[in-house]
Amino acid sequence: MANNSINVNAGALVALQNLNATNRSLAVTQNRVSTGLAVATAKDNGAIFAIATNQRAELGALNSVRQSLQRGQSIVDVALRPATPWCPP
Repeated sequence: MANNSINVNAGALVALQNLNATNRSLAVTQNRVSTGLAVATAKDNGAIFAIATNQRAELGALNSVRQSLQRGQSIVDVALRPATPWCPP
């Protein structure tokens, strides 16, 4: 009578599961370090990623407005400069 059994090293399987879990955690940590973001992709947390993406877009728009206002201020400063009397020291 044939004995159809497979010997399994249970300790090795547990060690392999722990190693795989450690590798997944390491990959997540490396991604956070390399991007500087806690939520780098929608896979990490879809809702927070959508909010963060929207905020980054709004920040970019506000930076554009700020730069435009600074350019306008510079133009006004240049236009008013000849009207200011120059007094040599």
